[in-house]
Amino acid sequence: MTPFQQKLSEPIHLPSLAKNIHVLMQALSEESLTYKQLAEVIKHYPVITTRIIFLANSPWSAPIAPINSIEQACSRLGISMVKSISIALSIASSFDTGKCKGFCMVRYWTTSMLVAEGAGLLAAKLPNNPNHNELELTAQTSGVLHNLGLLWLANSLPLETSHAFEQIINDPLLTLSETLKQSTGVDYCEVGGWLGKELQLPNALISVMQHHHNADYQKDSWEIVLLAGCAAEMVSALHQQLDEVPCNHRLESLGLDCSEQNKIYQRLGKDFDKTCQLVETLF
Repeated sequence: MTPFQQKLSEPIHLPSLAKNIHVLMQALSEESLTYKQLAEVIKHYPVITTRIIFLANSPWSAPIAPINSIEQACSRLGISMVKSISIALSIASSFDTGKCKGFCMVRYWTTSMLVAEGAGLLAAKLPNNPNHNELELTAQTSGVLHNLGLLWLANSLPLETSHAFEQIINDPLLTLSETLKQSTGVDYCEVGGWLGKELQLPNALISVMQHHHNADYQKDSWEIVLLAGCAAEMVSALHQQLDEVPCNHRLESLGLDCSEQNKIYQRLGKDFDKTCQLVETLF
C-alpha cells in the first residue's frame, strides 16, 4: 500500500475541525451580517476572538486608538476579512505541521488568503450575476479551503510530504503534485476532495478542493472551480514574481476578459507583502 492508503486503513480523527468548521461556516454564511452580528458569532470562539483583536491592534492594522472589543475589531478589519480569517484559524487549530520540515506555514496561509481574495474579486466582476454576494462569499471560502489537502498531508504524513518539498528544491521543474504522488501515493487535490467529503462540506467547496487544477473541469459548480483555479494560478505567478499572468480564456465564457484578469492580478500583487505580514502576525 502507498503511505496514503495505509493512513486510510487507520482510524481518522478530525473531531475538532469537523465540529468547529461546520458550525462556524453555517453561522458565517449569512450574506447580510452586520459587524455586531458577526461579532456575536465570533464570541463563541475564544481563540479566534483573541487572535482577531490582536490582529486589529497589530502594526499590520495600525489603528489610531486601541481596539478593545471583537465588534470594534470586526469594524476595523472588515466583514470579508474577518470571515476568511475565522475559517483559517479554525482550520489551523486542528492540524500540527511542525513535524513536516519542508512545510512553510507562512507560504501556505499567504497562498490561501490571496486565493480567497482573488476568487472573491473575480466573482465580484462577473456581469449579470443575480446572486452576486452569495457567489462572492462562496468563492472566497473556497479559496481559503482550496489547498486543505496539503495541510492534512503535512500533518498526517509529515516525513513523506517533507520529502516531496525537498525533491522540488532539487529539481524546480517538478510540480508538487508529481512529487507528492511519488512520496505519498496521492496529490493534495485528491486528498482535498476526500477530506471535504469526510467533513461533509458543501459540494461546491469539495469540487474546488478536488478540481481547481483541472483546466477542463465542466461538472458541478464548475464556475466556482474555475474562479478558484484562476485565482490559484495568479497567486502561483506572484510567488514566481512574474509581471503578468497568462490570460485564462475560459474566464471569457463568464464575461471576464484578459484586461480585467490583469487588473485583479495587479491588485493581488499590491496586497502580497501585506498579506504575508498578516499571516506572520496571525500564526
